[in-house]
Amino acid sequence: MAIHTNARADRLHYAPLLNFAILIFSIVTFGLAVSYAHAAIKTPMWPQALIYMRPRPSNGKIIVYSTFMPFFTIFQSILDLLLLTLYSLHPIYSLAISSVYFVGWLVQWSIWMNCEISGIGFDNAGEGQTCWQVNIDHRKDSMIPLRTSEGVVNGRVGLGAVVIALFGVYAVLAALALMRKQRGGRSMGMK
Repeated sequence: MAIHTNARADRLHYAPLLNFAILIFSIVTFGLAVSYAHAAIKTPMWPQALIYMRPRPSNGKIIVYSTFMPFFTIFQSILDLLLLTLYSLHPIYSLAISSVYFVGWLVQWSIWMNCEISGIGFDNAGEGQTCWQVNIDHRKDSMIPLRTSEGVVNGRVGLGAVVIALFGVYAVLAALALMRKQRGGRSMGMK
């Protein structure tokens, strides 16, 4: 009796396409994050806001806040694409990496949403703010030459949601490949 194994389940054929898409979206998100960090560092703060609200963090903290997940995702995606070129990724590796990055991006995206779009981190009474961005002068009618752009903020948050979805798909497909591989191993007498 011949034993037929599904090589497609073992090699994760979808991984290169997903990793490439994640890489592209992460590069664009990183570019928007750098643009946001530059504007957030240079844009003046509301003078009256400094009395009772959070001060602007250091430049390094703003850069880390803006670029952390896109930066590490770019390197992780390049590494995965190199590994896929040289070797076949095991479903356990793919599941672990995609799950960790899914959670990381979800946390990063939630912070971006909280502090830049939804306003949940803002308290009009001046107590308990979690977000310093409320202090940035966003007035379009002001004479400030550089300010954070709604397009940059919305684009970065939107692309972050796409990356989260891609990592979610990657995790689900890796879990399915792992289940197929384990089921195939049991049918051949492996554990």
